[in-house]
Amino acid sequence: MINYDEDDREKLSWREIDRQKDKSKHASQEKSVFKKSKRSEWIQKQYRKEAEKLFMGKKGTLEYKKARNELYHRHGTPKFPAIAKKFIQEYGLPDDWDTLSLFLDHKDVGTVKEVILKLKSHYRERSLTAMQGFRAKLEIIAMTTADKGLREIIQEVIKEL
Repeated sequence: MINYDEDDREKLSWREIDRQKDKSKHASQEKSVFKKSKRSEWIQKQYRKEAEKLFMGKKGTLEYKKARNELYHRHGTPKFPAIAKKFIQEYGLPDDWDTLSLFLDHKDVGTVKEVILKLKSHYRERSLTAMQGFRAKLEIIAMTTADKGLREIIQEVIKEL
């Protein structure tokens, strides 16, 4: 018969006993006092949107969205150059790729040069189709423009792409 002495076993400290209780399968692992409701998540999202608008300045306003939509609707029409000029005066060049690419059709050569350089800086972040479209658009502008300086800038940009 085996004799079990209490001295042979390793005694656990109270801290270790409590730790084992915490690891129990029967005790809940996550003791959250506050449960997030769907409403609180929605409120948090709304708060973040408003904070982003605040940091965006004029570009976060409803008027900016309306002006941008007007650019999309008037693109390719005779009214586009006037609307684009007004947009640039009021808000500057846009930050997003799609809206910025509309300005490649602008009649002001200086604006087109700025747009090309800005689009070039974001070129590698785009999808393959967007990169091919940008390159094709640059080639078309280079063939059709009468401005020699713009043509040279486009050729340099195409070499760098």
